[in-house]
Amino acid sequence: MSKSFTFYKSRKTLKNRKIKNRRKKLNTRKKLNTRKKLNTRKKLNTRERSKKAGNGEKVLCSMCEKMFSKDKTLIPRECLMKHGKAAHRICYDCWFDPESGFALESSVHKCPGCQKGLPLTSVKKEDPVLIDLTEE
Repeated sequence: MSKSFTFYKSRKTLKNRKIKNRRKKLNTRKKLNTRKKLNTRKKLNTRERSKKAGNGEKVLCSMCEKMFSKDKTLIPRECLMKHGKAAHRICYDCWFDPESGFALESSVHKCPGCQKGLPLTSVKKEDPVLIDLTEE
């Protein structure tokens, strides 16, 4: 009798384990699906941001003085704080150059455009939207 009792007990524990494993699988599937959804949302957001970023505008790199797309440039922090959106810009190549890049710890982080006296980036001013709240 003791054998059948242990057999019954082990069978019951096996069923419980199977149920727990199923639950775990379902939970992991749900987590994976939510991660996939979040990743696709992030991708969509970055695509939308890249479309809005430069609108194909060309700006002058203040280090190499070549024209680049506005969305492929970065703004030095010091210049951004002074001039806002109209600040000087630096292309990715000059920013991340391994020998003389702007991002290196050994380099001077003052804005090269301000040091050279280059004109600020032209910014399109948007017309303010006026809403008439008075009704006749």
